[in-house]
Amino acid sequence: MGIEQAEGRPGNAVDPMTGTGRLALAPGPPRHISLRASLIMLVLACILPGLAISSYLVFVNYQLEKAKIVSQTEALAGQILVELDRELAVMESGLHVLATSEQLRNGDLRRFHQIARAALKSQTAYNYVLIDRQGRQVLNTLRHVDAPLPESGNPPQLATIFETGQTVLTDLFRGPLTNEPIMAMGVPVHDKGGQVIYTLNVGILPRQLNALLQHQPLPADWLVAIIDGSGTIIGRSREAERFVGEKAVAELRAALKSGRHGSLTSQTKEGIPVATAYARSALWNWSVAIGAPKSATRDEMVRLFAGIGTTALALIAVGTWLAVCITRRVVSSVHYLNDAALALRDGKPLPPPAVQLYEAEAVGQAIAQASHLMARVHHRAYHDPLTELANRALFYELVQHQLAVAEREGGQLSILAIDLDNFKVVNDEEGHAAGDRLLEAVARRIESTIRASDAAARMGGDEFSILLVDADQASAQETAQRLVLELAKPYEGIATGVSASIGIAVYPAAGRDLGELLEQADRALYAAKRAGRNTCTLADCPEAAGPT
Repeated sequence: MGIEQAEGRPGNAVDPMTGTGRLALAPGPPRHISLRASLIMLVLACILPGLAISSYLVFVNYQLEKAKIVSQTEALAGQILVELDRELAVMESGLHVLATSEQLRNGDLRRFHQIARAALKSQTAYNYVLIDRQGRQVLNTLRHVDAPLPESGNPPQLATIFETGQTVLTDLFRGPLTNEPIMAMGVPVHDKGGQVIYTLNVGILPRQLNALLQHQPLPADWLVAIIDGSGTIIGRSREAERFVGEKAVAELRAALKSGRHGSLTSQTKEGIPVATAYARSALWNWSVAIGAPKSATRDEMVRLFAGIGTTALALIAVGTWLAVCITRRVVSSVHYLNDAALALRDGKPLPPPAVQLYEAEAVGQAIAQASHLMARVHHRAYHDPLTELANRALFYELVQHQLAVAEREGGQLSILAIDLDNFKVVNDEEGHAAGDRLLEAVARRIESTIRASDAAARMGGDEFSILLVDADQASAQETAQRLVLELAKPYEGIATGVSASIGIAVYPAAGRDLGELLEQADRALYAAKRAGRNTCTLADCPEAAGPT
């Protein structure tokens, strides 16, 4: 190497002793090469630029399709879980109503048997069973009230109700009376002294869960399964008769133990590779899993690779121009998807679509659909679908929050329990459509009567509750009286005269926790019913004065 060559090349130096060039070997920072530069270099070098670009696009498409499927399965699993939880919440509410019936408290099991059998007609349930502390069935709607019943064979999970007093949802077991696979939900039955003397349980058959799954908007080759706390399949959208009662695949059972929701790659019980999303209920010890076959995306990738060979030569002619265009499209699409994902994570409005790739747009639409779906699911979970008022779950959360505030700041609050008079007459004589219109009109009147800071909820049927924030006894009675007058006014299109009975419970005079306040409000409501209806009554407290 000559001196001129050494001096003319960057990175070389001249040895002053020998006059020869020496190579500088000091390491520098790693170089970052952009996608655009890489593509242009490939095109200029004519090293199959079309093949490289097409291969990259196939990979991007494959990844986007995988992400889209994962997003759809996770969203759908959450939606189905919310719907099932709502069905169970309705079932639990019905159980609590039956568990507090006067016939059961008074030991009139013959009359209670009739009431329970009648209640089955409006429930997604198989039967009602009353079990005593010794585990003996005292009553079963599948048998005559005087027929002999099993004295054992009930799942041990139901026995915990006697100690905890909490609602229990069992895993799948075989019913001691029918020997069929069944699940049960049980609630405590208290005597007049507050002791748990029975558990009232409702049976749920797997076929009833399967029927719910058949109404889900699933692609034809997708599979959804419901899994109990022991990892047993209790509902399945396909081949339910074959697999209900068997354990789910090991990979899915392990994933369900490790987290409440997520996704994994596994196989179905039939051995089909699927991308699986799962979600476990926060209320009950069961989960929903949805599997989408991987073959669809894999076949699409193979088809795209097959087309690369026929288009490679044409792409070389326009490689440089195509490299720039594709880079811009990919970068803008990735930027948009990144911004959309961040907006979805933070609960912010999604930015307007700014993508030039169909596949990226599809993922963007999936993210937007997931955002809307999350909003709808959240709204459905906490609002009554007919009246748009808060439902029981949201009302309880609001009351608990305000109780904490009132206790911390020494404030007051009141709860109004409302029941419509003659609502059954409207349903029976004018039809359920008229009953629905009446409930919607009642909800609007309640909203227009209370303050914006208060909260109204439909608890079920024709029962409503109102939380009056920072309201003492006088304020609560005044609001209740205004509601009595407002709700007794005629309703357009309703021939039957309708009014309302209202029970009032004031914190802390009537109770210091949610359960006490609700119980006192209900008792006051029943007192208002006994007093002739179309009135309001204050719950027992030092200032109680009866109907007002």
